[in-house]
Amino acid sequence: MARKLTSGARSSAFASSRCIARAVAALGALAVLLAHSSRADTPGAATGEPPPTWAHDVAPILMNHCVECHRPGQVAPFSLLAYRDAAKRARFVEKMVKARAMPPWSPDGPPGAFLDERRLSDAEIATIARWAETGAAAGDLSQAPVPPAAPDGGWRLGTPDLVVRMRQPFPVPAGPGDTYEVLPIPFSLGAVPADVIARARIPESDELAVAAVEIRPGNPRVLHHAAVFVDTTGVARRREAEEGGNGYRSFGTPGFVPASYLGGRVPGTTPRFLPSGIAAGVMPMSGDVVLQIHYHATGKPETDQTEVGIYFMREPTVRMLDSLFLRSFRLDIPAGDPAFAVEDSIMIPADCILMSVFPHMHLLGREVHVSALLPDGTTRPLIDISRWSFRWQDHYSYREPFLLPKGTRVRCRWVYDNSVSNPSNPNSPPKDVQFGPNSTDEMCGLLLGVIPVNLADIPVLLEARVAKMKASVAELTPEQRSRFKWDDAFDDLAGK
Repeated sequence: MARKLTSGARSSAFASSRCIARAVAALGALAVLLAHSSRADTPGAATGEPPPTWAHDVAPILMNHCVECHRPGQVAPFSLLAYRDAAKRARFVEKMVKARAMPPWSPDGPPGAFLDERRLSDAEIATIARWAETGAAAGDLSQAPVPPAAPDGGWRLGTPDLVVRMRQPFPVPAGPGDTYEVLPIPFSLGAVPADVIARARIPESDELAVAAVEIRPGNPRVLHHAAVFVDTTGVARRREAEEGGNGYRSFGTPGFVPASYLGGRVPGTTPRFLPSGIAAGVMPMSGDVVLQIHYHATGKPETDQTEVGIYFMREPTVRMLDSLFLRSFRLDIPAGDPAFAVEDSIMIPADCILMSVFPHMHLLGREVHVSALLPDGTTRPLIDISRWSFRWQDHYSYREPFLLPKGTRVRCRWVYDNSVSNPSNPNSPPKDVQFGPNSTDEMCGLLLGVIPVNLADIPVLLEARVAKMKASVAELTPEQRSRFKWDDAFDDLAGK
């Protein structure tokens, strides 16, 4: 049975073999810098060129870059599918694209390195600006591009093979603190076609290879992030029963040793399939799917009933995505400090293909810079973000994954702005901020999505993760380890 994919999902699945980077023109950049208030400074005005129209010039840009979110049922607050919707917001759209606040794309570089870049070219920004400044003309609407089809049933990757939904709505407290809730959900494969299960089943096991996971929040206002695990021990369900029957509290770890981790979601995440033959994870054929969700308090009681779409592998699985991470708990950011920096590094213990990077900070985050020092002494930039956005994060997948040889050292530098000049600072006036679970606390992390070149090196990566976990937890004070219940949780999670 062939899986029906949306066009965006199909391009993400196979885009590692195509180029999607757009050239940036120096003259276009100069034009945007000069395009402020007068039509004389607007590209095309001095030459007498006709003003841009929605149908011919602007709609193609928005259809390619914006309507994935700016359409009914998606995360954006208004639609840009139709001329009338865009025209009445033309000056606002102009302001947002000139500031490069929209479309949301945080990385500065490496240029053209990542899949699904939402970066507008300088020429595209200039076109939108001139359209807004010259009256937002419609043009011949019959010639406007047809909007891309809506996702199948709201699922960006198409119809899932298995949908698992929270059994009942969860009441999210008004605050003041955030909530970390773990919610076990029984599942059945009874509705999944037998041929799908047969193709996804890992030989001589009771596990299925998972191609992708898509998490669809019931209430995007409150769901900050979510992680999907599988529990085959029954521990999660027992803990839930002990706390009243609708989830239980746990920060840091899910409170049990997972049989598998299937994926996660943060603000701005783009769900995608990996290249052919590479699975995102494995899923036991029985047990409970377990959601660990960080709920952000909004100041009023809310509810959420999130669901998870699971997509199984159709082709033979030849490799499994693995991970290494960098992090630090040495976060004690003084009030008023505009450039508090933290650094960490890890030695790559075996030859690995780097598939993706996922940096993480909260509201005080300003910059993150990651590089790889290769064994031959050369340095390769992995990602640079000079304008961090807490509200738009992602697992940045490389258009062309590449080798990190054994002995490579990956370094990360996170920079925080705890001054009054940070518009995202949750505290006015600023106050000292430490590591913690709330959105108003801080975190720093970097997840490397890797594939070991040799299958025999999978245990080597596990050993490196365990060692890194131990080193990280050693940074916590005894009071923090007790408060966060991390005295032995990380050893348990690592399988030790």
